[in-house]
Amino acid sequence: MSLYAFVQTAVSIAEKDMRVEFRRSYEVLSVLIFSLGAVMVCSYTFSGYAAPEVASAFLWIILFFAAILIFTTSFTRESDRGTLGGLKTIPCSSLAILLGKIIYGAFMLLVTEIVLSMFSVVFLGIDIIRMISAMPILLIGALALSSAGSFISGLVMFSEGKTLLLSFLLFPVCLPVLMSGNVATSQILSGSSMSEVMPAVEMLIAFLMIITFVMSSTFEFVIEE
Repeated sequence: MSLYAFVQTAVSIAEKDMRVEFRRSYEVLSVLIFSLGAVMVCSYTFSGYAAPEVASAFLWIILFFAAILIFTTSFTRESDRGTLGGLKTIPCSSLAILLGKIIYGAFMLLVTEIVLSMFSVVFLGIDIIRMISAMPILLIGALALSSAGSFISGLVMFSEGKTLLLSFLLFPVCLPVLMSGNVATSQILSGSSMSEVMPAVEMLIAFLMIITFVMSSTFEFVIEE
């Protein structure tokens, strides 16, 4: 299978999931309303201004819980509706299916990040220039969370109590992302130089490379079980 066909198949699967998600807009709205509510609580608690460290921690905590809401339905929706067999009949590598789910998850998390960033600027008093500077960090974090979330969603899709199991497994796996992402974001929001931020960014990239290796080595067996 050529690289072009591989990517095209993955993008097609991601587009299918996005159409399904926005057709049932209540799930998207639930994620955005949850994000707004959490930012409003933070704004009320800190009287409309939060220190960069606090704002960064809230951003990543909200992003993590949004990821749980998003990836609860990633592969489990396919298994519950019986459409997983249709995906398996596509003449492509199982990794193309996983990549499609990762693209879909990263897109949903990116939308959440943009909304969260706007809310943070308005309600938490975060400088808009620094928030824009933090977006690449949030994007790398979204890719890492999406990779881990999609893989775990596929891992638990045949299990009883898969929703609860996904939540329990996602936290320890994503802890390096949350910690390093929080450190990098708080440093950027505090006005730190890029050299100070790079160690945390390298941790994010290292996690992304590790989870990519694990997925490429094992996902073929996961989807067939």
